[in-house]
Amino acid sequence: MPYSFGARLIEERDRLGLTQGDICESTGINRKTQFAYERDHRYPDAGYLMTLLKHGFDVSYMLSGERPPRYGTVHEALLCNVLVAVDTELSRAGRSLDAARKAKLVALLYQTSSETGQVDPIVAQKAIDLLS
Repeated sequence: MPYSFGARLIEERDRLGLTQGDICESTGINRKTQFAYERDHRYPDAGYLMTLLKHGFDVSYMLSGERPPRYGTVHEALLCNVLVAVDTELSRAGRSLDAARKAKLVALLYQTSSETGQVDPIVAQKAIDLLS
């Protein structure tokens, strides 16, 4: 993990496939200023950071050096119930899905079920029916 703000700024810029010029164009700063930010000679203001945030930069990581868990914690029992519901409804519908589509379906149902902690079989059925 990069230890300085500037190093994390470069890391995020590289992750997004952007150049210094791209950032300068988006934020309205000049290359000299961008270079100073990346070398920890200066630190940006909130307006600059807000613009980066709008362009997909993980500003929280840039400031703290810590990335939060991508999707939070996983409740294993709920995940198991979601998998059972998906398999049950796919079988009922006589359908099969490739791994990528099944993973997206499981993720969607997990997210919708996480508020209540319960899998709604009707939601699972309708989600699978939408795939038809």
